[in-house]
Amino acid sequence: MSALFGLIATPLGYVMEYIYKFMGNYGYSIIAFALLAKFIMLPLSIKQKRSMITTQRLQPKLAELQKKYSNDREKYAEEAQRLYDDYGASPMGGCGTSLLTLPIMLGLYYVVTQPLTYMMHLSGTEVSALAEAMDVATNRFGYQLSLAGMFADNFAKLSAICDKIFPIDFTFYGFDLTATPSLKSFSMLWLFPLLSGLTAWGYSYVTNQMMTAVRLDEAANNPGKKQEDDEKTQQMNKTMTMMMPLMSAYFGFILPAAISVYWICNNLFMCVQEVVLTHRILEKDKQDKELYKTGGRKKQ
Repeated sequence: MSALFGLIATPLGYVMEYIYKFMGNYGYSIIAFALLAKFIMLPLSIKQKRSMITTQRLQPKLAELQKKYSNDREKYAEEAQRLYDDYGASPMGGCGTSLLTLPIMLGLYYVVTQPLTYMMHLSGTEVSALAEAMDVATNRFGYQLSLAGMFADNFAKLSAICDKIFPIDFTFYGFDLTATPSLKSFSMLWLFPLLSGLTAWGYSYVTNQMMTAVRLDEAANNPGKKQEDDEKTQQMNKTMTMMMPLMSAYFGFILPAAISVYWICNNLFMCVQEVVLTHRILEKDKQDKELYKTGGRKKQ
């Protein structure tokens, strides 16, 4: 699987390289790179969001079918598939889109965490030689960021080993993005993992609010029908809302700050995307229903 992610990361690495050479600062380059990635993945994100909204809307109807055909699983499967067909949806639609999105997201992550491999296009042998020269352990995740941070002060020595390297400015508002925050001693670098956890919680909160908006919209269109998540879904949402921020903060304390910057930007961009896409899809559905009533198009 890492070969697949690396294949995706290779062209993205050239994009990151060009962004950095244009902007001249790694922190700003990460922000621009994360934003560009959101535009690249927008078609998949729209498809995934529409599938999620459709699935959310179908939950009460599927619950009714499950209750009605509780003793006939074959009939339930038949009626459920008919319901999906009526809505132009697929029970596996969201999963398929997620499977397409995941390799791209991990490819983006590879580019941020391995600048020597994907921004400077060094071979594994060349990276190992540089790491050995600076006595940097290569078995630690994010070590390439730490190693790249040494280029500026040791450029003459390291460029003699590999002439493809170039110094990267990792200073971002006075912070060194190659440094790793430590739980053992307080420093201003704690800001990055804390913001990473906070924005991860914000994204979970926004996602839940948007799903609530979908339920309210469906309830307004279908008075008398209860629109609520089942108990398992509610519990899963609560668990994700707690776990994701904690995991983001924890990894922010054991990885270089540059990775937290990427997560923070990604979380903020996803919050905006979630709100915009949800409201845009709901508005479009409303317009489609009005057109359907007037005979303008087929109901979806």
